[in-house]
Amino acid sequence: MDFFVHIAGERLEVKVRNGQCWVDGSPVEVELAPPSGTPVRSARAGGRSLRVRPVMNGRGRWHLQVEGRVHQAEVLDPGQEFIRQARKAAGVGVGVPALKAPMPGLVVRVEVEEGQVVQAGDSLIIVEAMKMENELRAAASGVVTRIMAEVGAAVEKDTVLMEFDPLPSEGGEEAEA
Repeated sequence: MDFFVHIAGERLEVKVRNGQCWVDGSPVEVELAPPSGTPVRSARAGGRSLRVRPVMNGRGRWHLQVEGRVHQAEVLDPGQEFIRQARKAAGVGVGVPALKAPMPGLVVRVEVEEGQVVQAGDSLIIVEAMKMENELRAAASGVVTRIMAEVGAAVEKDTVLMEFDPLPSEGGEEAEA
């Protein structure tokens, strides 16, 4: 199986064959424990033990809580990746996904303002859930157009917390996605 994973502004090519995994052509030792009846999974990657809580957020979109930090990822098959790259080459934006709450929680901090330019991986909002602070980061570069989250507000899973516009191209050059 081949996948393309977009996370924190990076594009990773992942191949899985006969229980072995390669990321961008390099072998990576990965073990995933069978489900234990909870949404938290135990995994080993590159010799590190991790606790991972994957939450699907639409087709190919995932909120991954890894060791208390939340990451947004998009996982595409080769056909979907081809379309994404063709759209990019044609100058058609792929859009910047809205930031949604990956789980119910309490908004502790909003770290950006409307109109602010953010880069993929920048910290946006801190949400407390299950007595842990979860840092929600930008999945892609963009401009914060609307903040719906308020400090102290309780939010439900999939509540839209923030919306973005893609970065405008400057001087006719293509903007990085």
